[in-house]
Amino acid sequence: MHKLLPALIGFRFSSSGRKTMMSGFISKASAIGAAIGVIAILAGLSAMNGFERELRYRVLGVIPAAEIYPVEGEYILGVSEKTRILAESPAVAAAAPEIIINGLVSAGGVYKGVQVRAVDPRAELEVLHLSPFIREGSFLAADNNSAENPSPENHSPENASETEAPGIVLGSRIARKLGVKIGDSAEFLMAAQKASESRDQSGPRALSSARFRVTGILEIGGQLDAAVAFININEARKLLDLPEDSANNIAFRTADILQAGTECMDGARYLAQRVSAGNLYVRSWMSVQGRLYKDIQMIRSILYLALFLVISVACFNIVSSLIMAVNDKRSEVAILLSMGYSRLAVMETFAVQGAISGCAGTLAGIVLGVPLAINLSEIVSGIENIFGFHVLNQNVYFIGFVPTEFHWQDAVYVAGIAVIMSFMATVIPAIMASKIKPARELSGK
Repeated sequence: MHKLLPALIGFRFSSSGRKTMMSGFISKASAIGAAIGVIAILAGLSAMNGFERELRYRVLGVIPAAEIYPVEGEYILGVSEKTRILAESPAVAAAAPEIIINGLVSAGGVYKGVQVRAVDPRAELEVLHLSPFIREGSFLAADNNSAENPSPENHSPENASETEAPGIVLGSRIARKLGVKIGDSAEFLMAAQKASESRDQSGPRALSSARFRVTGILEIGGQLDAAVAFININEARKLLDLPEDSANNIAFRTADILQAGTECMDGARYLAQRVSAGNLYVRSWMSVQGRLYKDIQMIRSILYLALFLVISVACFNIVSSLIMAVNDKRSEVAILLSMGYSRLAVMETFAVQGAISGCAGTLAGIVLGVPLAINLSEIVSGIENIFGFHVLNQNVYFIGFVPTEFHWQDAVYVAGIAVIMSFMATVIPAIMASKIKPARELSGK
């Protein structure tokens, strides 16, 4: 017997016009169900890939992978040496000192709460990938000379004029709320305790203020645009009356961003073994923003489960249509068996017939789903423009658009799962067909 004969007969049975209306409808419904499932899963997986990319590129590009910090209200002295030693750790790619201050930024009588990160611009750009997100101006470029050559002649932040004021980089939503642009003046107010004050001091303290000039506007595309600002670390030391080589945070980038939880501890141990660091704490982005990454991975798993359930429904339709096809083709099967056609070949024939519906639906899903997945961002953006709503609210999510990143590997996995489940659905009807008795069917009994 020719090896391709079961496939040829199965294809002939599938394309035959001699089907009941119900059998034909269920066969088409199974193919359409498989196609819809493949399209939906490809779009969902591409969106999850896009969210993961944006998480790495946007969120992890502007927040440190890990940080070392002291008890609240205290500062790390000799921070330059500690930063240099930390950067030598095999688990650390780059490190930079920071002073983190919580306060208010105001302009024109409008106030906005922010977290200001006072940084060394050159060192910080090795830890964070901020340059691609500077929408206007530059990242504290105007302050580099002041940072490298501090002198008594340098201005005081409290008394500086607008043209002489030190620079500040604001998130785009902060700048929009304050109504400021590049070159405008903004005032930073804080109630942070100066180093010269006692930690036990109780009661309210007057606000300290400093005037800055907007030199850059940072646009990440999410919540961080409304919460973060950057100034030069030397200006923060003047404002807080701190020693020259001090900070309250060391930000560093780990060698593998997804292993930051482990590698930040390796870096901290490396530092502790080589210098007396005092009572310092360490944390990674996994403890701050890790839930976002875990949520993305969880949703990816749920999508694969959804694929299984949707294709399972389509497979039930394949089973139903094949059972009807077996009943329609009982006499043809009996004739084939009487001519020497083996029962295994009968099973293969109906397996091919049933798999054709699943494969056709899978192929249609791939053909339609791949363009949808690739252009998902543009399609969703067009729908938002037409109906005037936003799928993702920037006040809730870390980005304000639906990202997409298509991987052919996902298409292969999805198609493979759908085809395998389609073949599995043919087993029971194929076994039923192989048990047909030719003598009984041909005798008319």
